[in-house]
Amino acid sequence: MMIVAGLIGGLGLVCMISRKTLLGLLIGVQLLIIGSTMAFVLAGLHSGLRIQGHIFGLFITLGGIAQLVVGYSLSIRLFFLKQRISLDDLQALKQ
Repeated sequence: MMIVAGLIGGLGLVCMISRKTLLGLLIGVQLLIIGSTMAFVLAGLHSGLRIQGHIFGLFITLGGIAQLVVGYSLSIRLFFLKQRISLDDLQALKQ
């Protein structure tokens, strides 16, 4: 199962590197977060410290949800301003 968690995390990393849009980047980040959450939960189950692995997984998931909300709100604002969503247009939000 740790191999599956590593594959999901690696797929998220590849998705983050290869995508040029903000939504593709957010999907990659979420895959990376899911992979790390699985790794922490499985490591907790394997070591016998079941509750600690689940607690770390919960905190990682909550941080990922907060990051996803901020990312989607940025993408909605960017689409409202520019009528497209591109990583290069994020500089326009500073002004």
